[in-house]
Amino acid sequence: MSESEQGKGMSEEITQEECIFKKGRYPNTLFHYTKEKAALWGILENNFKISYARERIFGQYEHVFFAAPMVSFCDLRLSEATDHMRAYGNYGIGMTKEWAIKMHLNPVLYLSKMSHLTDTHIVSMGKFLRHIREEVVDSNEDERMTRVYHDLLNTYRISKNYEGDLIRKDGTIEHNYRFANEREWRYVPAWESPFPGYVPLENIETDERKDHYNSLVGAACLKFEPDDIRYLIIEDEHERDELIEHISNAKRGFDAPTVRRLSSRILTATQINEDI
Repeated sequence: MSESEQGKGMSEEITQEECIFKKGRYPNTLFHYTKEKAALWGILENNFKISYARERIFGQYEHVFFAAPMVSFCDLRLSEATDHMRAYGNYGIGMTKEWAIKMHLNPVLYLSKMSHLTDTHIVSMGKFLRHIREEVVDSNEDERMTRVYHDLLNTYRISKNYEGDLIRKDGTIEHNYRFANEREWRYVPAWESPFPGYVPLENIETDERKDHYNSLVGAACLKFEPDDIRYLIIEDEHERDELIEHISNAKRGFDAPTVRRLSSRILTATQINEDI
């Protein structure tokens, strides 16, 4: 076999293995879960609402606390979703991964607390960001460096600890929660958006301050089309007819074929927990 033929065969073999890996390890659907039925109904009516999430990234010696506007999804199969639904809610919507890529979503970068990379990342980023902010951005010297500053902050906006304390909305804390098990993907808006893309945590620690920043987002949202939806998840079977009626009457205009398709894609939390 010639060298070119060997290369061709190797290329074909790798491609085939990559296809198997892609199909076998990760689903082609990203899910967004919520505890409130009204939230799912609102997504179907008005797209995904962007809101600020507080983040705390710890290294062994360093840390960085901030909040950023985002919409989060998980890259989990339905058969893996039971624990995730217990934490985030029994209502959900599954979107095609093609849509996610087209809309610039990105998998989260998980950082171990004990990794030297995490401390180095935080320290180096902090020093460089301060230099750019003080020496360049604040003096309006160079628009290009402003973009560099924002690009570096983007690294924070898609980062999270591999494992840590999960602080729930009711104030309870689950220690040693493995965030990486969620296989999170995030949408973070572009810096050109008319609201802050990064907020120091001390500016948004209270619920009142968080509500203030969320109000700045206004009507901005993460948009999708009906064909981008693969699954809809409700808590109980008795909500099925209500959901179908909501889809049929939604202002965004789901046509009859779309309503029929989505009606066949409705799952319940009970089905997922017991049968999948």
